[in-house]
Amino acid sequence: MKIALNQKDRQLLGVLQEEGRMSQIDLADRVALSPSQSGRRVKRLEEAGIIEGYTAVLDTAATGLSVVAFVMVSLERHGEREAAAFARAVEGRPNVLECWSISGDDDYMLRVVATDLRELSDWMMHDLLAIENVSNVHSIIALDKVKYTTKLPL
Repeated sequence: MKIALNQKDRQLLGVLQEEGRMSQIDLADRVALSPSQSGRRVKRLEEAGIIEGYTAVLDTAATGLSVVAFVMVSLERHGEREAAAFARAVEGRPNVLECWSISGDDDYMLRVVATDLRELSDWMMHDLLAIENVSNVHSIIALDKVKYTTKLPL
């Protein structure tokens, strides 16, 4: 369901993007609403799918996943069935954090994590290339995280 966002909705979303663990009372106070009004608005935003969920953002290096790579994937065939099969295949791989269908020479861009370059290489050679219909892959290794945010500009 698509809903129009008003200024209070945008304020609520902005605060929640900065601090998703905030109590309803503190959230209501920050946006000058009663806790019940704030709670109803948040519930409506959740039901509309604008708020997809709440999560902890982890530091990849601190968890032992020190390699972040963007892997470009080309498929041999490009029908709806093939796209759906590829999507199912990458959904089940926990080291694939994101998968985007893209324009240009490649068909997909994956953001993946690994403990080291050897693990990334093994995964690409023995797992990714083993997915039916994958014809070509190449990776771009991230050297340093310059900016990362999950906060949308509202």
